[in-house]
Amino acid sequence: MQSTSSQGFSLPELMVTLAILVIFATTAVPAMSAFIDQQRASAYVRQFSQHLAYARVAATSSNLPVKVCPRTNGECTDQWHSVPVQLSLQYPDASIALLKELPSVSSTHRLIFNRDAITFRRDGSLNGFENGTFIYCGKEDAGWHYTLTVNQAGRNRLTKIALPCPE
Repeated sequence: MQSTSSQGFSLPELMVTLAILVIFATTAVPAMSAFIDQQRASAYVRQFSQHLAYARVAATSSNLPVKVCPRTNGECTDQWHSVPVQLSLQYPDASIALLKELPSVSSTHRLIFNRDAITFRRDGSLNGFENGTFIYCGKEDAGWHYTLTVNQAGRNRLTKIALPCPE
């Protein structure tokens, strides 16, 4: 008698393998989504911090004030979370020159600040009482948020806080 051996996998082996893959996928996808969300937030606040540092340097090197604000129709607004943030030189004749623009935050995230603009003076410091803390919040169920504190000297400090966003 001649024995026959077959190459490959049986149907039960394939079904067990597929079931294990489905279990791994259902647990990994939500974690990956949260990871991507956190990386998106981290990238935005780091870029925002760099733009603030650039505005400070631009003010000192040009010897002109630089205003940072979310601008709509030529006017600064307090909508930091939904309008692109612009850095602009402020000329003595009240004209402005756009230096850079940072896109608005992701639609599921929020950027909060207690003023509608900050202005870096010619020496790199801020106009009186414009210091404060930007708060960047992820999705509503995120257990973290970022704070970007800008002091009166114009320097900023970025901190990630492992607590839900303050309301």
